[in-house]
Amino acid sequence: MKHLIPIQVFFLFFMFTTSSIALAPSSYDVRQGDQTLPVVINPKLQRICDQTDNPVECLITTVPFLREKATINPVSILEIEVEAIDIKTKEALDKASKLLLSSSNSKPIANCFNICINNYKSILESKHRILDAISLGDDKQLRVELSSNVDKIYHCEDAFEEANVKSPITEVNSLLGKMITNKFNHYY
Repeated sequence: MKHLIPIQVFFLFFMFTTSSIALAPSSYDVRQGDQTLPVVINPKLQRICDQTDNPVECLITTVPFLREKATINPVSILEIEVEAIDIKTKEALDKASKLLLSSSNSKPIANCFNICINNYKSILESKHRILDAISLGDDKQLRVELSSNVDKIYHCEDAFEEANVKSPITEVNSLLGKMITNKFNHYY
């Protein structure tokens, strides 16, 4: 029960600050793959994403998962972004696995890909622990899981750096790192 108090305070603050301001929908160009899609952003979502370190990535990774009448609050957006991280991590795992198999990589490069593959699998395994922590209001466990996942992304990139090789998956790791760090701001 003591874990719910900070969440309730946050929601009360969020409700009072958003209910006293008339917010109009914003229009943004959201990139999806190679396409740029003009999207009207719900003002509640805009406020939530504006409070993150990476608001554009928050919007880009959340908008595709919102249903027309979805409830938009910090917890629902956090849960949506956990799903987005899961999908992006699966894409990164697939890309790293294909790169490992498709080329005649040297042993140091193969080791780098194997480190990344193991870390991506570990991130995927943490999804249920993260969702459980959210539903229980266990902010300590949530922070532990998110911090660990950020470390795994950076450890993957560090492996390439230590091997003096340009990482072919830097872009996906950068996006994943931003997506994961955004979770800290949604919840706290």
